[in-house]
Amino acid sequence: MKIAHVITRFVRGGADENTLLSCNAQADAGHEVILIHGRDSAPSLLAQLRPQIAVIKVESLVREIDLIRDGTALLELRDHIRNARPDIVHTHTSKAGILGRAAAWLAGCKTIVHGVHILPFLNVSRLQGAVYLVLEHAVAPVTSAFVNVSTGMRDACVAAGLKADRQHVVPSGMDVSRFATAEPLSDAELAAALERTEVSSIELLVMAAALEPRKRVREFVEVFAQIVAKRPGAVLAVLGEGPERSAIQACAERLGLADRVRLLGFQNQPERWMKRADVCVLSSEREGLPRVIIQYALCSRPIVTTALPGVNEIVRPDWNGFLVPVDDLSAMAEPITQLLADRELAARMAGNAARLDLSAWSVEGMASQLERIYGDLLRKGENRRPPPAPRDTSLSMRS
Repeated sequence: MKIAHVITRFVRGGADENTLLSCNAQADAGHEVILIHGRDSAPSLLAQLRPQIAVIKVESLVREIDLIRDGTALLELRDHIRNARPDIVHTHTSKAGILGRAAAWLAGCKTIVHGVHILPFLNVSRLQGAVYLVLEHAVAPVTSAFVNVSTGMRDACVAAGLKADRQHVVPSGMDVSRFATAEPLSDAELAAALERTEVSSIELLVMAAALEPRKRVREFVEVFAQIVAKRPGAVLAVLGEGPERSAIQACAERLGLADRVRLLGFQNQPERWMKRADVCVLSSEREGLPRVIIQYALCSRPIVTTALPGVNEIVRPDWNGFLVPVDDLSAMAEPITQLLADRELAARMAGNAARLDLSAWSVEGMASQLERIYGDLLRKGENRRPPPAPRDTSLSMRS
């Protein structure tokens, strides 16, 4: 097969890592793979792509709403897809999902798959939700299949009237053994990273999250202040980077928590931080089933998180963690404090997490399910390539 993946940004988010692993697995299986990404990309992620994957950068494809750029991006995507003539166009993330599916249809591609990593019409303002839902319904008729990262995402799509008979669930693949077998940070490594002389009295919270508004790291720092008032040894290590760094740092300083809230940026071995954590947390306002939740569970840690769609597949209340309402972030304080105070409870939940069967989240499992979905669509005759177009030499160039 010839497969074109389209994504808004190719940085270090969950959808981006999912796309990277999908591209590589498909290239390893012998398929011809093209990655089309927008203006923003991380060289470190691009470097992980297999060398035979063609990469196209579309500068006009940006995350923010910009009608002029969006119109330009639509036409550029159409032209690239028309030139490539893929059997499958697989879009990822909200903006590329709308523009990419419309562009693929305009280019004459008949098999168009959309990866649902997040639903843009959930947990947003009423107006924003209505606009995105209208756009989703506009491109739903040309969508051959929706690939959801969780049953929660699928159920939300069905509830919104988005082609129930075309919905699939494919867990977002990752290197499960890397997290399951990781060694926790040693005392010396932790002390060096936190710039402390000793760490024996530390109660470590770990949050792996990009520093962007929907992750609500700054708001969680306010909650963390309540935790510190009861557990003076608590330290919050945030693994991630983003535009909210200065605001989060300022909030921590204002609350007198500058030495307890450590913004550590992206870590090459986040699994070792997770393994060392007393509790792993996530405060996101909207996501699909976050990959870090799977990773926390693979690292056998008790988890406290907001009740995002699909998270209850992994976090079972009072068994291996706690779920709190998305609109009540302050509710995270009590269960976190309880876990830090009750070591027996934390150990029991960690043991329960270790008993979860998370093999469905392997890269191999994800790749085989995508292969089956693609194959079924092609066998149904949904793919009819458009007429040949002039060769576009940019397909062989990396940007």
